[in-house]
Order: sequence, then C-alpha cells, then structure tokens
Amino acid sequence: MLDEERYRNLSCDDYEEAVGIGAYMTGFRGIGGLIKVFPEDFEVWEVLNGGLEAREAFEDWRPPSIPPVKHALVVVRKRDRETLRVAADLAELLGVRLRAVKTFGLKDRRAVAWQFMAVPARSVLEWLEGTMELRCAEARVVGEAHSVEPRELLFNRFRVLVRGAVADRGVLDEFVSEVSSRGVPNFYGLQRFGVSRPITHVVGYHVVRGDLEAAARAFVGLSTPYEPAHLLEFRRSFLESGDWERAARNVPRSLVYERALLSHIARNPGDFVGAFRRLPLRIRRLFVESYASYVFNRALTENLRDGIPLDEPVEGDLVARLDRFGRPEQRVYQVSRWNLSEATRRVREGTMAVLMPHPGHSIRLPQNERGRAVLRVLEEDGLRPSSFRLRELAEAGSRGGYRPVLLRPLHLTAEVAGGGEVLVGMALPRGSFATVVLRELMKQRCALSYIGRDVHR
Repeated sequence: MLDEERYRNLSCDDYEEAVGIGAYMTGFRGIGGLIKVFPEDFEVWEVLNGGLEAREAFEDWRPPSIPPVKHALVVVRKRDRETLRVAADLAELLGVRLRAVKTFGLKDRRAVAWQFMAVPARSVLEWLEGTMELRCAEARVVGEAHSVEPRELLFNRFRVLVRGAVADRGVLDEFVSEVSSRGVPNFYGLQRFGVSRPITHVVGYHVVRGDLEAAARAFVGLSTPYEPAHLLEFRRSFLESGDWERAARNVPRSLVYERALLSHIARNPGDFVGAFRRLPLRIRRLFVESYASYVFNRALTENLRDGIPLDEPVEGDLVARLDRFGRPEQRVYQVSRWNLSEATRRVREGTMAVLMPHPGHSIRLPQNERGRAVLRVLEEDGLRPSSFRLRELAEAGSRGGYRPVLLRPLHLTAEVAGGGEVLVGMALPRGSFATVVLRELMKQRCALSYIGRDVHR
C-alpha cells in the first residue's frame, strides 16, 4: 500500500522500491559505477519520422531555404535543464503561450540533449537565420513542422559514460548479448517520479482519490534527505506548521511550481482546485500519470517475482504488433488458446509485444494473473480503474493505455573506455528509459548513482 509516511525520510537504497521497481531480469554481476557525474556523461537526441536526427540537425544547421508557414520545427540543444523549463523560456522569448510550444518528448534534466520543438511559424520569422539563446540552451529553426504529434518521434539515441565501474569485458559481452535478445523489464524510470525527490506519484495518488488538499501538502512538503538543505528546511517547516500563508511568503525562488500553487492558496484559502490549475496542464496530468506508472511498476515487479514470463505470452494476455522501431501499434489483441502459438512465434521474433495496462478509466485488463496484479495494487490503495475519471481536475483524468512489458534496446553497445569507464550506446522507443537498461548493467543499491552521486562512499 502507498504509505506517505515512508517518503518523509526515504533512503536512496529504498528509492526504487518506493516507485514500484523491485526486481532484475538478468543474473550477472553488476559493474557498479556512476552515471551523470557531469551532464556531458549522458547524451540523448531525438530521431523523427523520416530519419531527421536532432543532434545532426543542430550541429550541421543551416537557415531554412523556405520559411515555415504554420508550425516551425525548432531544434534545441539543452544542458542540465528540464525540457518544460526550456520550453517555457522559449515561449517567453517568442511571446507565445507555453501551450503553443509542442514537444515530442521529455528529456533527462542532467544531460546534454538535442530535441525538437514546434512553435507557431509567425513567432520565429525574425530568428530564421540566427540562434535563440536561452538559459543553458540554444534553439535554431530547421523548417516546417508538418506534424506535432508525439508519434512523429521514432526513437531516442543515447551515449552514456559510466564512471568508476568494474569494467569486466566478459560481463559487458554478456550484458549486450542477453539484453539485445531478451530485453529488460520495461519499468518507468526514476525520472518519471523525480530522482532526488520521487514523490510525483504520491501527489497523483491523492489527486486520483479526490483529496486535493493532501495532494497539495505532499507536493509542497514531502522531502528526502538528499535535497539541498534550504529546500529540506522549508518543506519540513511547512509540514510541521501546516501554514499555507507562511509557506507562500518563504518559498524558495527555485520552487517555481510550488510558488504558483502556494500563492493561489494564500490568496484563496481552501481553493485547491484553483491552485492546481495555476500549474501547466502537462504538470497536472503528469501527477496522475506518475501514479499510473507506479501501479504499472509494482504489477510488473509482481510478475517478475512470481515467475510470470515477460518474453512470451500466456492465455488472457493482451498483445500488439510492433513496427520496425519497436513501437506498438494502437490495435490491441487478446491471446486465447486458439492464437497462442501464433502470438508466441511473433513475440519471439520481435514483431509483437506482450502488453500490460498503465491504469485509467477505459482500459482492458488481461484476463489472467497479469491483469489481476494491476487490480491488486489499485485495491490495496483503495482505488479501481474507474477512479481515474476525476470529478475535480477532470482535465487531468486518464483513459489509461498499454505498455510492452519488455524493452529491447536497438543498436546496444558497451565498450571499456579505460580508467574504470564504460561507454554504452543504444536507441530506445519513445517513452522508454535508458536508466532502466543501465540498472541491469550497473545493479547499484543506491538509486542516486543514476544522477552521479554515491552516498555510501
């Protein structure tokens, strides 16, 4: 059961379990090490339909020969900044609303990332031949964005340096061979929940059960020992006092979203619906989606611990065809005894995937233990799929969706770079997490290792 008390003094050794991740698929010894010691250690860039690569488009940039007409496609290079913060800076520079800036996906904050954004064409006419300078980011107009749908993103490429590892060539070869063929559990990574403060799913849990005051209190007050001291002191002081007005006066400037929420509550006591609506719609939805991701992670962990296969279907499963980039098609099929052998063959050859729902009010559940695991997690929290149809904050409700239970990286490589360093390369479908692949290689006890910190040293 999701217990808020455990998040008040959460150890980094317990981070993964706190977000529902509790098992490995591979059995070999991990290499240890740290990633993201420096942002440059973690490079990621998008590849769109047609093969347009964000990194190449930025580094080999030339002004577009034909001005965009409706939506301009912009390529952004950011360093150590969140995607939504960069999008907000771009919106401010161009004089448009944040919702007018469309992204194809969110990228890691502590990284160097190249990604595409689409903005109204008229807003960039003066920037067609120049570079837009943003905080820790730059943006350049590439041309016309013919579509702004997330499915335009084919996959993401990654280049990751693992520092301080036990660089065993045999383990690296085993990792590449096994993970390329079998894959890894397709967990939602820690970035989904907040790496140094993994609490977005706790906020979402309260939103889904209809207690927006508890959701606001968790968003502002929950902390971990690894936040900066001044943020830790602010959050603990707020939880002890419960004084919304005092918190609004003292909130650190870096807490942009908390400041927006608190300022509204201070002016409008008790209006928690209005307070959450001061946050971008994407953030409101992220809370609910984070809770759904937590449920998915816990159910998938149960599957692993109970020995339910991830790399082959069983009767009652839901499956979908995969395109050549590993993305599931929208049509979902149910496995029965009549089509089990055909589904098994397709899953083994990599043209079909076994799915599990991340819950919402309109999902189908697998008619087997996989589906019962999802229901068990929800029931332990006093919820059901219909709970995601929200009475308050209805716009943040979720229909739910389906996610492959396995993640098979494309073009996976792992090479010894010397001096205890390992260089890992891969390409992953949209919505997948490189850290989920890297945790199978590194097998670190402290999740802060995935943001360059080792508190056990």
